Amino acid sequence: MFQGLKELTAAKGRTLLITVTVGLIAVLVTFLSALTAGLGHQSVSALKYLAGDNELILADSGSTTLSASTLSDQAVAQLEDEGAQMLWQVRDRVADTPTMLLNSPDLAPGEVSLPAELADSELATAHDVVDSSNDLYLDHLPVVLMNTSDLASLAQVRGVTGPAGAFASDVALPSDTVALSGSERWNASASYQGEQMSLNLMIVMLYVISALVLGAFFTVWTIQRLRGIAISSALGAARRVLIADALGQAIIVLGIGITAGTLITVISAFGMGVAMPAVISSSTTLFPALILAAAGLIGAAISLGPILRVEPRSALMNV
Repeated sequence: MFQGLKELTAAKGRTLLITVTVGLIAVLVTFLSALTAGLGHQSVSALKYLAGDNELILADSGSTTLSASTLSDQAVAQLEDEGAQMLWQVRDRVADTPTMLLNSPDLAPGEVSLPAELADSELATAHDVVDSSNDLYLDHLPVVLMNTSDLASLAQVRGVTGPAGAFASDVALPSDTVALSGSERWNASASYQGEQMSLNLMIVMLYVISALVLGAFFTVWTIQRLRGIAISSALGAARRVLIADALGQAIIVLGIGITAGTLITVISAFGMGVAMPAVISSSTTLFPALILAAAGLIGAAISLGPILRVEPRSALMNV
């Protein structure tokens, strides 16, 4: 490892270049992961809160989204007989803020649950506010929760002819309805699936790019240091020592670059506050960092070919 450290400090320019490159890739991966989680939260957090372990039942209109679903009177009657909880939704504007109104079975008549940004609105003064800091969203709109009967009455005034869906478990489905379970339920948000698929694809591509970049860099670096490797081998250094030396260089570069990149993401996310919907957690920072480190080590391992094949005498003759 001594030789590897000496080479890193001797080639400061190359070391800095690849470390900065790794750091920038780490920023992209962790920031995209945090942004993906944040956009997912703003798309379906209200659905996750209200659904629990229940299935989401929608009208079979050819599109399994809440915005395209309205349950028929017959379906509503059948589902209510089996104890299903209707889901009403009304798009509204509260204090000049586009808002999604949803119903919650936990609220009594006259009660509402509001996000902090609407705590001083007319809606808050006209109702009994039980929570003025909820963090629920649907389709990127802040959600106001209301009593079921209150919202049903308001929906009819606004021209909504029926509930958009229902939450239930183990019920017979009415005709012309479809049930979504598990993670399929989140696709009821029109924005969720497209965002998650595209952003996750970008993240996977960045992992692949990081492996290719590091593999190419360490391959070139290994070829350039082949003379030193040959000398070490001729002096009796075992191949496992030479391999550990090369991988040690990769671990140092990856460790510094990924740590710096992850810290930049965390600091930036907290600095931007609510301006950017980023979620900082172990799943959006540590987990991507570990995958990135593994991808980088795979790329570095690919570059070990010259070390495995080196013959001290022939290598010394050719360098």
